[in-house]
Amino acid sequence: MPSLCRVMEIALYSLLNFVPYIVLALYPFRNSLRFTMRTTVILVALASFLQIGLGIWAAFFDLVNTSVVSMLSTAVYFAFYFLAVRVHPGKTLFTLLMLSNIANLIVICSKCIEGRIFPALAIERYRWSFSAVMLAVELLILVPLFFYIKGIYSDAMAKESSRFIWCYLWLIPATFYLIWFYYLYSNNSQSSLEIALQPKNAFFLLFVELGAFLIYYIVTKLLNEFDRNIRLEKQNHMLLLANLQYENLKEKIAETRHARHDLRHHIAVMTGYLNNGELEKLREYLIGYGRSMPEDSSDIFCNNYAVNLLLTYFAQQAKENGIDFAVHADIPSESGISESDLSALIGNLLENALDACCAQKRGDKRIVFRGRSENGSLLITVDNTYDGEIRQDRDGAFLSAKHNKPAVGLESVSHIAARCGGVFRASWHDGMFYASVRLETQKSGAGQK
Repeated sequence: MPSLCRVMEIALYSLLNFVPYIVLALYPFRNSLRFTMRTTVILVALASFLQIGLGIWAAFFDLVNTSVVSMLSTAVYFAFYFLAVRVHPGKTLFTLLMLSNIANLIVICSKCIEGRIFPALAIERYRWSFSAVMLAVELLILVPLFFYIKGIYSDAMAKESSRFIWCYLWLIPATFYLIWFYYLYSNNSQSSLEIALQPKNAFFLLFVELGAFLIYYIVTKLLNEFDRNIRLEKQNHMLLLANLQYENLKEKIAETRHARHDLRHHIAVMTGYLNNGELEKLREYLIGYGRSMPEDSSDIFCNNYAVNLLLTYFAQQAKENGIDFAVHADIPSESGISESDLSALIGNLLENALDACCAQKRGDKRIVFRGRSENGSLLITVDNTYDGEIRQDRDGAFLSAKHNKPAVGLESVSHIAARCGGVFRASWHDGMFYASVRLETQKSGAGQK
């Protein structure tokens, strides 16, 4: 029968080896938990007791292989996490594997330091000396890690990235995880304990993990930079919309000023005819004045003011570049999509179509815009002619015709569509590029972030 002191040593080690990591793993997705916070805390407590049970099993049953217990412990860690968090599986795998690699580093470093300070206790498993050293190492490593997760990593995980990217990014920490597993458990001449007690191994694995963490840092910075570019693209279209509103208002003010200036002269002439009793001349003057009034040349493409301004602007741009521009729009003033999202999305689609037509060297140039609200969704399509090459990377993302980098405009469209609970599709054949977007409107209950 194991003593209570020994059980407490195992429990302390098991908690130190599980609780800090699961808390760090849950933190970036605290707004995407599958259960309430109270239920999640209860599940963490249950998983912790299960980890303690696995530790006791490994400590008091000599026939149990340590690597098997380690794999079972990791399985519990993974199963709980996938149960508790509701995000893309690639994000959960990336986070879990990253933290598992850091946990392995902490265990190896702690065991190596314990071997220097408590050599007699270091050859035993789950002793208080190991837990004490591991607590100090965790404070040294996990506290800075928490600030990294809070300041940079959480932001990257909150981004709605391309649907392809997380299908592959998790392979980065998975590769390092396999390196750890192979290095610790595949050596037939030495046990994992003997490997951990040697300082050279601890230093080697420390540098491996530093390299891995540098890659994690670069990945998260790139994700945040990509999102920043998308937001800047969105702001550019909002500035364009604001400029269009300003120009439209300026034109209206100028027209009103001229009309008021001319109206004084017309009133003076008409008053003269009226005072002289020359009613027939007054009637002819009014008819002539009516015919001289300029027609309202402003195009009303749809009832949505922001969309109408964009369509008016791109119609003018198309006219100046000899491009046939057709619009079939029935977008209501209250579309159910935020004005900034809708403006950025339509602006990017039309800008992409305009650039393609301007680069076209032969054949008729044509852009066709369609938009309508239907069954709680907003449907938008933009078709345009082109004569160049449609290029994509290996993941299917479109490449810009101007350089070999991703087409930020279309990536922004895909990003906005995903965030609005919709979908973006593109196809091309016979010299026509077809872009279509379906957005779930707020009226249909789709949440907007």
